[in-house]
Amino acid sequence: MGEQLSQEFEAIILAGGRGSRLGGLDKAALQLQGQTLAERAVEAVREAGARRITVVGPDSAQGSADRVLREEPPYAGPLAGIAAAIEHIEQPWVLVLACDLQSPGAVVRALVQSWPTAAQGDGVILVDQTDRDQWLAGIYRTQALAESCRVLGENVLNAPVRRVLGQLNLSRTPISNDDSRDIDTPEALAQARKMLGNTKHESRN
Repeated sequence: MGEQLSQEFEAIILAGGRGSRLGGLDKAALQLQGQTLAERAVEAVREAGARRITVVGPDSAQGSADRVLREEPPYAGPLAGIAAAIEHIEQPWVLVLACDLQSPGAVVRALVQSWPTAAQGDGVILVDQTDRDQWLAGIYRTQALAESCRVLGENVLNAPVRRVLGQLNLSRTPISNDDSRDIDTPEALAQARKMLGNTKHESRN
């Protein structure tokens, strides 16, 4: 078992993108280390102690998650996905994670280690070595996130996630570019397979 959060939380895995930079491939279904990218993300948050895991994406992305749902209309962007899922979250905290991370276990561990800081405000997000906020790698106070989504209403459709998440009182924790790397191009997928291999390893890899 890996480290776990000290508070009850759920998780939202965002797996509903078009994969346009991957030539239209279903990003969530891509295989790495013998698992789909979506399942690797689910496994990482499950190990951290998520009470319930919601995948936002096609039915095929559910895997071992507790439920799958879709933003309306489909492909309306990650903020629309968060807004669709947040209404179903019952725990006081929610971990939001993109499905396309090369190392979801490392990302989740970094968030878990930042938990004391997160509890002081509306949450915590990771920041890579180029000082770029990783909005889709964060722990958020459910009520604050839900209220911000409700205020924006239908304007969440195709809006940048920072339009809501940037309004929250968030702490920031550094993470290396290697650990925060995502897989959004064929080249990135090939590099990840070369680096990690394409056989199943433990979720912390």
